[in-house]
Amino acid sequence: MNRWLHAVLFFLFGFHHFEESFGRPNILVILSDDQRADHLRINGHPVLQTPNLDILAGEGMNFRNAFASSTACTPNRTCILTGQYERKHGVNFNSGSSLKEEAWQRTYPMLLKKAGYYVGYVGKNHTPIGKSGQGVGYQSGVMDSSFNYWYGNHNHSTFYPKNKFPIYRNARVNTQVEIFTEGALNFLSEQNGFTGASEFLKSRPLDKPFCLLVNLNVPHNKGTSTMRLLPKDPELYKSAYRDQIEDLPIPSTYLAEDEIKRPKLPGNVYNGQYIGSYNYVKNRADLRERMVRVCQTVEGVDRMVGSLLAKLKQDGVADNTVTFFTSDHGIQHGEHGLGGKVLLYEESLRVPMIVHDPRIPKVSRGGQSVELVLSIDLAPTILELAELPVDDEMQGMSLIPLMHEKSIDWRHDFFAENLFTGQNYPRIEAVREKELKYIRYFSRSHRIPYRKLLLSSIEGEPPIFEELYDLSKDPHEKKNLVVEKNYRMDLIRMRKRCQELVFQAKGSDSYPKTWPYTK
Repeated sequence: MNRWLHAVLFFLFGFHHFEESFGRPNILVILSDDQRADHLRINGHPVLQTPNLDILAGEGMNFRNAFASSTACTPNRTCILTGQYERKHGVNFNSGSSLKEEAWQRTYPMLLKKAGYYVGYVGKNHTPIGKSGQGVGYQSGVMDSSFNYWYGNHNHSTFYPKNKFPIYRNARVNTQVEIFTEGALNFLSEQNGFTGASEFLKSRPLDKPFCLLVNLNVPHNKGTSTMRLLPKDPELYKSAYRDQIEDLPIPSTYLAEDEIKRPKLPGNVYNGQYIGSYNYVKNRADLRERMVRVCQTVEGVDRMVGSLLAKLKQDGVADNTVTFFTSDHGIQHGEHGLGGKVLLYEESLRVPMIVHDPRIPKVSRGGQSVELVLSIDLAPTILELAELPVDDEMQGMSLIPLMHEKSIDWRHDFFAENLFTGQNYPRIEAVREKELKYIRYFSRSHRIPYRKLLLSSIEGEPPIFEELYDLSKDPHEKKNLVVEKNYRMDLIRMRKRCQELVFQAKGSDSYPKTWPYTK
């Protein structure tokens, strides 16, 4: 649109009314990394300060039973983009695969772009996409060039991204969250009206709805372990929470390394050894230090949210912008003596999820849904908000009825999986209901190629170990009920249901749509 005409319309009708005339809302998606569901003040953390996210939840919908279907970065970030289970999209650290362009074009940001949205990406990408003369996956350049606005990096960003990625070197700040905040604010600003981190990038045009993806790499270890408390760091990252270190909660099921008498899982299932990144869980002092850094970086993310919301309000588009906040998955902080993620216990499965749609009547705002919702639900929700058809290969469900607190026959259980076989982890599948959870493990000695691995349990590979928990009585998953006679029928039912759900998760025979990829 002619910028002079826009200026006239802005003067006559005001920015807010002009933007609303498009009908479709703007979309803002903020994704943190390894942030557990309980690391929000509104979700019960006794020390952590997250006032902006608390307000967002208080004026939107806080999904208290939100989960990742795959509890590792690459697979679940791909689940979010595609609206598909990993079993279908076929991308993991060990998959040797890059999402094909035809599959990438069916992700929610690309479908929005095709429909006229101006799409932007800020921060960490951990999904290998495409194939070109430059290479496959992260080297292809396909994802970078797909967005109208790209201010991101592939793989881990670290706490000081300037040291690793040239794209950030014009930033006026030095720390990850603040660099990404600067890039996101630049996107939201009027074209060429902002200087700093991305002055060479064009900001969003004013005659299109926008979708902005902001992807953090905190409180992930690669962010928190690289903090150096440098003189120029914001004071938040040097001193906050250090005077409360003894008040930061230690999990009730925490076991230090020297306290483990009987491992949670048998040695033939999981040997209990994990990479050095998670060594902080081995003793209380290191765990408390990590908790300080987690709280500092999550509060940093909260401040980012506050800055972006203030910018939306300043520009008059807040009333037509739907904001999503979630994490790619959770993490174990020493529960049962375990560190890391991918194990399908509650600490790794659960994620925070807040959706704020200011267009919803006030009577339906500030709700807390206890329905079982998944990361794969974001894509269909966003497409429906944009008045677009949900792609028929997406497996999630639109959250819009729940956001409006409508009575609906929602899912009663869900399937979760771990297909990452690196770092000593076993292959795992699970079914979680509101009260019961069934987990089954497969042999680590079977070195199955990833594409065949997608079909192994469907074709009848037997599990080598099972767990059953009654979460209504045992929310911390202390007692395995597999051998309990009173739960025998539940076990039989859950075994059958797991087999049904893994088949459904695999979906169409034409998937996965991936290129072979060697890093």
